[in-house]
Amino acid sequence: MKIFISVDMEGIWGLVSSSHVDSDSREFNRTRRLMTQEANWAIEEAFNNGATEVIVNDSHDNMDNLIIEELDPRAQLISGSPKPLSMMQGIDGTFDGVIYIGYHSRVGTSNGVFNHTYSGRSVANITINGKQMGECGINSGVAGYYGVPILAIAGDDKLAAQAKEEIGDLETIIVKKAISRYCAHNLSQQSVRELYKRKLAEALKNVKQRPVVKYEGKIAMDIEFSKEVMADSAMLLPEAIRVNEKIVRIESDDYLKLFMMFRAALNLGGSIS
Repeated sequence: MKIFISVDMEGIWGLVSSSHVDSDSREFNRTRRLMTQEANWAIEEAFNNGATEVIVNDSHDNMDNLIIEELDPRAQLISGSPKPLSMMQGIDGTFDGVIYIGYHSRVGTSNGVFNHTYSGRSVANITINGKQMGECGINSGVAGYYGVPILAIAGDDKLAAQAKEEIGDLETIIVKKAISRYCAHNLSQQSVRELYKRKLAEALKNVKQRPVVKYEGKIAMDIEFSKEVMADSAMLLPEAIRVNEKIVRIESDDYLKLFMMFRAALNLGGSIS
């Protein structure tokens, strides 16, 4: 069994302050270790429950945060950027399942810890076929393009509820309870470690019963930017459609193409302030 693990940072146990996720902060080397530790918990449980190969994709910011020499030596690591598939780099049809670690709630979530969707500076909202989506939902469409199910996700309680809405009946590992954007009630390390054991054992028991996020027919993604000028810039993408002052729509019947267009639109919109 081959497992893909995408590891973001904001949803990692113990991380609550902006200094925890800022590579220029004195705290960052410590929190990188917490990120690596939690990735290791997922890797260990994947191998404990039938995995024969685990590939980990570092999915935060510049995507070079996980400490490779401290990562479980059985796992392979995709590190650095830019990556064509961003948080899902490395996924293809050879995988049996996906696990998300350290994920966070979508932009606009009341009191969600570090809530944002791909870009905290430029994105105000994203919908796919009219349904509001965060990073876990958007990324799951990439896995679904290859027919790969989503097995489990770890982060705060707000993220866990949204993942059920966006993806379906996957296992959720709640490592902290959101209080505000920069405050959370962190569960004990021991209880979180036990959650990883129990939830991933359940997730990996029958991967074929887990949700696959597959789109049929025309897919429409609306990207609402924080500023009108960002939408102006995103309109340099030839396929883009202007919905209103801040919203740009992209459409395709191929989700992978839509995802690439989405990334291009974000790069264009985020290039201007």
